[in-house]
Amino acid sequence: MDKHLRANYFFLILLVIIISVPTFQSFGQIQTDVGDGVFFVNTHPYSYKDENGFTVVLGEIFNKHSFPISDIKILVNFYGDISEEPIDSVIGNTILDTIPAQGNSPFLLKSPMPNSSISKVGVTLLGFDSAPAKQTSLSLETDSLEIGKSLNFSGQITNNGNNDATNIKIHLISNDIFVPPRVVNITSITLDEPLSSGDTQKFSINGILNSKAFVHYVIAESDETLSQVEVIDENKIISRNKIISINDVAAINIKQDDSIISSPIRIEAQILMQEFTSLQFQESYTFYVQIKDAESGLVEFISSSSAILYENSPENPSIIWLPDKDGLFFIETYLWDKNDVVLASPGEILLVHVSTE
Repeated sequence: MDKHLRANYFFLILLVIIISVPTFQSFGQIQTDVGDGVFFVNTHPYSYKDENGFTVVLGEIFNKHSFPISDIKILVNFYGDISEEPIDSVIGNTILDTIPAQGNSPFLLKSPMPNSSISKVGVTLLGFDSAPAKQTSLSLETDSLEIGKSLNFSGQITNNGNNDATNIKIHLISNDIFVPPRVVNITSITLDEPLSSGDTQKFSINGILNSKAFVHYVIAESDETLSQVEVIDENKIISRNKIISINDVAAINIKQDDSIISSPIRIEAQILMQEFTSLQFQESYTFYVQIKDAESGLVEFISSSSAILYENSPENPSIIWLPDKDGLFFIETYLWDKNDVVLASPGEILLVHVSTE
């Protein structure tokens, strides 16, 4: 064999060995520089067992090339603690059919069968092809992302291209706070009908919540077109993973006069926010006090106080009311955010007797 051929053959064998040997970490480690210009973004993928016992592996591929790529094949081997031989394996693709030049695409692969013995994963890039560029003629507009026991996202998509957009897939992706960030959740939908040129369509995505999620973004792809990545603004994220309560509502006669009429009454309460995720550490609020005549039901007084509420740090807002007639009055307290959305259940209703004696 010619010495140059032998050298090339040896290099090819070495390359195959480098690409094929998995690395390990309890529930996931990924190699970072494989595939000649195509990289796994994270050295440690996020993996977990779902409610049915399947092992789910999430990651991200970066295309360093100056041209798009497609048909990206990824091998995931699943391992236990006893043997270095894989228990199971699966081959899959990225969620985007085409990764643009200098672009990224997440992937989500799941073990073929549930298996409680799986404790490690190894991920290998098997190959990819060059692809024609897709125009970024799809645009996304985000409405709101409501985070509670699940994710509820709404938005709208517009086709700015000259042709119908067919087989549109929209992906909601969540990353954690690490650098580089790990993909910790992917939820995808496919639109039922093509989107004609110039048309806009509303959509919604409902998925699972991962408490590790810190940043959320959406991306769309059709057979011929793509969208830009659209990061969901923090102001559009409504966290339902917190409990905000109005406690210890009280009405205090400041001057301690026998006659309450014309004597200032301080209405106070304690507000507490308990946060159960790392998504939001503070909340702007407005504390409202409404006082009604108990007999007629007419509103006698309304006032408010605004501030910032921090996680596990009680706030004690107060409002001053100066009664101008006697009688029985109901005192009601409410808590809204800056967009007039209710943050908590109303506080305890107080019944106050205003008297001239």
